[in-house]
Amino acid sequence: MEELFVRRTLIGFALKVIGLVVIGWGIIQAFIVLNSFSQPFPNEMGMIESVGGIGFGGFLTIVATNAVYGILIIGFGEVIDLLQKIHDKNEPKVTIESNLPVPTSSVPVEAQKEMNEFYTKMNMKIEWMLPTKSRNVFSVKVDGRSEYIELGDHSPRQLSEEEVEKYL
Repeated sequence: MEELFVRRTLIGFALKVIGLVVIGWGIIQAFIVLNSFSQPFPNEMGMIESVGGIGFGGFLTIVATNAVYGILIIGFGEVIDLLQKIHDKNEPKVTIESNLPVPTSSVPVEAQKEMNEFYTKMNMKIEWMLPTKSRNVFSVKVDGRSEYIELGDHSPRQLSEEEVEKYL
């Protein structure tokens, strides 16, 4: 279950959350229906009657319907994430065989800007920067050494060797 909600793509993650909201709202709505139809009421002869059967049937119908819709929405989110994972695996792996500077044209402009700001604060200069299979991880050569940097939620962070193996 933990891997189901790993954020690979924003749209896939959002769809999974929406699916959970649909299921949760269905349960809340079903309890409202159950409660409203299960209330005793006087009939025309003054006797107290209850329509519990209608309420429980409505409860089951609403829960089942919203559960199916929620599971379908979660499934669409998972399909989007799996397609992104396949796309990331099929990207060609770039190797560097010389010390010549490598153009960073395949790296998004936002990533270049964020990475430059990160290394400027540490008084370092980027020699080259390459994308990896993962969309938010980049191979960077700084001051003669290669590092793998993940651009994430708050600021760039250097990956450990174990994390690098996971992304490559």
